[in-house]
Amino acid sequence: MPLLPRSFRLALALGLCLLGAPLAAVEPLTPGQVAYVEAQTRRADAHFVRTVAHLAGRPEAAIRKAMPTGSRIADPAERVIAVLEAARREPLPEEMRNQIVAAEAVRRMSIANAREAAAKR
Repeated sequence: MPLLPRSFRLALALGLCLLGAPLAAVEPLTPGQVAYVEAQTRRADAHFVRTVAHLAGRPEAAIRKAMPTGSRIADPAERVIAVLEAARREPLPEEMRNQIVAAEAVRRMSIANAREAAAKR
C-alpha cells in the first residue's frame, strides 16, 4: 500500500487533533444586538457600493444589483468585477480591481467589527 504524501498526513493529523478540541461557546445575540449588526452591515454594504460606483463611474443601482443577495456564499468583489467587465466587454485595469478588492476588505472588516461590538453591548 503506497504511503500518503507527507503534507496530506500532516493535514489529516491536524484535523483529527482539532476534532478533539472543544469548541468555544458562543453566546447567542439578543434581538437588539442582531438589529445593530444588521444596521452596520447595511452601512458597510452601502459604503462599498458608493466606493465601487465612484471608482467604476457606474450608477450605485448597477453595483447594488451585482452584489450577491442575502446569505449567498459569493465574494461581492469578484461578482462586481465580473459584472463590470461584462458591461465594459474588457478586463478592468489591475489598479481598479485592486481598489475594489480593498473596498471589499474594508466592508468585511467593518462587519466583523460590528459583530464584535454587538457581543459587548
